[in-house]
Amino acid sequence: MPQKTHSLVVIGAGAPRTGTVSQKVALELLLGQPCYHMGEALGPHNSRRHIPMWIQAVESGLSKSLADEILGNYAACVDYPTASFYKELMQHYPNAKVILSVRDTSSWVESMQSSILKAMHTMERFPRPLKWLLGIGQADKMIDAVFRREFGDNYNLADSEFMARRFEERNDSIRRVVPSERLLEFRVSDGWAPLCQFLNLPVPDKPFPRLNDRKQVERALNIMTAITYVSDALATASCIGLAVWIGRRFLN
Repeated sequence: MPQKTHSLVVIGAGAPRTGTVSQKVALELLLGQPCYHMGEALGPHNSRRHIPMWIQAVESGLSKSLADEILGNYAACVDYPTASFYKELMQHYPNAKVILSVRDTSSWVESMQSSILKAMHTMERFPRPLKWLLGIGQADKMIDAVFRREFGDNYNLADSEFMARRFEERNDSIRRVVPSERLLEFRVSDGWAPLCQFLNLPVPDKPFPRLNDRKQVERALNIMTAITYVSDALATASCIGLAVWIGRRFLN
């Protein structure tokens, strides 16, 4: 376990599906310390503790002590849920710099709908006992809470026009809130140069990581869907077996 830093160096304010996995890997290479991502919140080492804490943060606010408890082992953070709390994190860690990752609006909407929306639907159907066994029993509640915080109680990821408008409004708000000297607007295609210059760090002698995590998401969704189908089939078979047993036991 890395030594607790209690002081973020970088706050990623960009929405999901803006190259956050590539940013996570790049920042870990540059800083030599872990970078928090949604995958960390849902991962086997953190989920049982972090998911309830993020729900608490949405419902009651992200205090400095709660932020330290969640992020104390990390030098940077990107993606949701942390990106939803960039204002609070800026106050808690006044020396941290902010990165707003962006991409073309229409491609962002398509990416959200083909990955995040499908993942949320699959999560809803995932067998609840398995959710609790894996430590993600409240994951769908946490994700829904963060999206409500970001896009309003009536958010609809399937509404392309709504999502495009909110994405652009969100980015514009971040540009207004974060002081220009503290903000880098970044596209993964920009590579190392602007990121290293912004952080006053040397450019690594290796290619910038360009990770397309859509395939990873699709593989995870396929696995979860298969597990759901098997679980449904087993549940149906169990019900049929129970009905046959009851019939034979009590009706003959």
